[in-house]
Amino acid sequence: MSRIKVNPFGSLRRLRERGFSNQQALLLLLLVFPIGLVGLGFAILLIQRQGSITPQASSPPAQTAPPNTAERPTTIQPLPSRKEASSAQAGLSQRQARSIVEEWLTVKSQIFAPPFNTELADQVVAAGPLWRDLTKPGGSIQWLRSNNSYYSYPTIRVNRVSSYSPSPTMPTIVVSVTEATTLHSPKGNETSTSTKDWIYTLKEEGGRWKIWDYKPKKS
Repeated sequence: MSRIKVNPFGSLRRLRERGFSNQQALLLLLLVFPIGLVGLGFAILLIQRQGSITPQASSPPAQTAPPNTAERPTTIQPLPSRKEASSAQAGLSQRQARSIVEEWLTVKSQIFAPPFNTELADQVVAAGPLWRDLTKPGGSIQWLRSNNSYYSYPTIRVNRVSSYSPSPTMPTIVVSVTEATTLHSPKGNETSTSTKDWIYTLKEEGGRWKIWDYKPKKS
């Protein structure tokens, strides 16, 4: 910006030319000149201030940060106790083994009576000695069908577990069983009741534990 020059002597000369005396012209100049300087300074200050003011760009709206998935809490499952780990390595717990025996005793009335459900037997009996005895020609089921006979079990229960031998492949459990058995045949009904210790051997088949074989425990 170019600077504005003020010449007070030129103003005094012009006043004198208009008919003012030296004293009047000087007095008038002393009154008018400061006012002009103040106005000029104010104008310069206003121009500089307007030049220094620049419009500010509007700030963009704040964006919501996406959730940090790395900071989400992670549920950590507790490690199994030593007792549970050893039981898992053994393959089957004593309670589970007893439940399998009780399941077998429960379905016997449907296997050894019409309709002689071999499909149900397949769910609780693994391929082995017991399965062969049930399904072979002349076996238990075939004999009952041929003789028009069947069994019923008015009483059948597990009293207690005498012992349990865990194994990852073929655990064995000894249980005391009370069983009341009635054989229904054309000759009549024959009922017998007994309480014995039986040795059950279990085996996993198709992801399911089943009865592989059982036999009475010798005294």
